[in-house]
Amino acid sequence: MDSELKKLLAEAAQCSREDLNSSNPFAETGFDNGKKRLGWARSNDFSSISNLLKRLLSLVEGKENFIFIGMGGSVNGIKPLLSLFENKKIFTLDNLDPAAIKDIASHIEDWSKTLVIPVSKSGTTKETQLLAHTLKEKLSSELNISVPENNLFWLSDPPSFTKLDSLGWQKVRKFPIQFDSEDDIGGRFSCPNTLIFALPLFLLLNKDFDSLGRIYNEFFSLRETISGLSLSQALRYKDKKDALFAPVTGSENNRSFFPWITQLFQESLGSKLENFCVKTIPDYRESGLSSVGLQMSIEDPVVLLMARMYFFQLFIAFFSALKRINFVSQNHVEKYKSRMRQLEEEEVNGIPSLDLDSLLNKVKAALRPEHRFIEIVLYWHAGLRTINELSRVFGENFKDKRNLVCIGSDWNHQSYQAAFGDKYTFYVLLTASSYDSRIKGIPSAKLSENVKTLKVISKATHLTLSDKSFLFSFSP
Repeated sequence: MDSELKKLLAEAAQCSREDLNSSNPFAETGFDNGKKRLGWARSNDFSSISNLLKRLLSLVEGKENFIFIGMGGSVNGIKPLLSLFENKKIFTLDNLDPAAIKDIASHIEDWSKTLVIPVSKSGTTKETQLLAHTLKEKLSSELNISVPENNLFWLSDPPSFTKLDSLGWQKVRKFPIQFDSEDDIGGRFSCPNTLIFALPLFLLLNKDFDSLGRIYNEFFSLRETISGLSLSQALRYKDKKDALFAPVTGSENNRSFFPWITQLFQESLGSKLENFCVKTIPDYRESGLSSVGLQMSIEDPVVLLMARMYFFQLFIAFFSALKRINFVSQNHVEKYKSRMRQLEEEEVNGIPSLDLDSLLNKVKAALRPEHRFIEIVLYWHAGLRTINELSRVFGENFKDKRNLVCIGSDWNHQSYQAAFGDKYTFYVLLTASSYDSRIKGIPSAKLSENVKTLKVISKATHLTLSDKSFLFSFSP
């Protein structure tokens, strides 16, 4: 059956759960509570992409600045794409810290030429809704209109359009995420297989349909070869007792690919099997982690990025089928979200403050022999300098542990699922000691609401991981 996995995946991508033969391993691993989630494995043609883009062409014409809002897979695939182009005013926003908005706003001179594009499969993602309403306030203030319908539209699944209307977006246009207007592609499988990738690429190519078509058609022509290579590597690792992987991104000096690939592996594999350790460290060259990556010569950097994304998605699908892991669900994420809903009605107090030395001492006291990794999650808009410095300090003080520094609440959308069942990692959750609440054109109450939600997320995360984490306020 191993050699037939490619055919079985293609079959499952075309079927409902009820119509699929139960002997097909993807009947067990590729549906989320019976819902189809394998649309990314179906073939597409460029006409479906161009037809969808033509529907929104009038909204992007005349615009110079583009802000994509979303969490996890809704924006993480855009980040490595942006790194391939220079001097393009396309931004991603996935942080409730007002400093993230202030950072983007500092690059925008004319808000009338700015288009805000929130992305959410469900339409209800808490952070995305808050950030979208926050930038709606900014647009309304700058343009002196109540509803900036020519400067904002949503990408979502069509069944979620009515939810968006109920959340105050009745007058704003909405477009489907998928080229075929279906709703069977999860966030971490959306790039390069949906409009989440195709739209920013189209904008980066100066809205040139010919260039976009050449790129997508070259990618489509490589899919069968990529499938064979990914299956070969999945078969090589099918007897592994863990999922300690070091995906080869080809961009060691560029961290933009890391959040996307981390989410793909961590959320797909994490906390699915008992005593199955899952940890993903891209481009890690030391012993202990298994290397996995696409070995193909592709000249065009965009096509190469697309090929790598598709390769890793197929690897996860095949590896999961061999292990009987459901790779499209993330049931444990609901744990912290449920706790969030309880905390939202309360004042978020009682996050003690620590300096760096005290923090290190706390970590030393909390670590147990089984802890092989330390993840430091920063719930603020931290710069690369802060990230690198914390990684250096923790590396010097805990030489026998591998540390990872991540940004929350994006971390919640990429790694919480794996963290819930992880026995080998200690989590250091940090909020900032203070947040800015002053941005021209945005009510301070709105920014304060965003900060409160960020703190609620951090506290809910700690309370649901209380046996392997602590939460402190920290001044970077």
